[in-house]
Amino acid sequence: MIEIGQVISLKIRFNNSGTVASVAHPVLVLDVDKEKNILEVAHIDSITEEKKWKALLKTNVTIRKSNPTETVIDKDSFVQIDNIIQLENFPKLETKRRQIDKLSNEKFNKVLKRYSEYKDNEWIDDNKKVFMTKEEIILLNEDLK
Repeated sequence: MIEIGQVISLKIRFNNSGTVASVAHPVLVLDVDKEKNILEVAHIDSITEEKKWKALLKTNVTIRKSNPTETVIDKDSFVQIDNIIQLENFPKLETKRRQIDKLSNEKFNKVLKRYSEYKDNEWIDDNKKVFMTKEEIILLNEDLK
């Protein structure tokens, strides 16, 4: 069972214009709606020399690999909070978890707080409100068939 705070690696659609990840990317599970069978996730990106400026944007939340040491990320990263990505949940998605570990509570709560505040106070373009069905997820991630 997928839980909040876990990280899944998937090829996903980033927007409704059809931009799709060319490789599997890590996404942080922010919410699991068991009634609607939906996961709400946020894209995680590593802080590299070329992207370190992005980590400072109000549309991103930084998460450090250390203090405490995180097992769900490989290096200092940022979580994108300026879009809403929902995935239809199905049992085989569990095979895409990076591991059963979760992001530490303090860091997860920081991300969730900033994500909620952003959704409540900022305008999010409809193009960045993505819902992916099981069929679409499988189509992009053939190993889920």
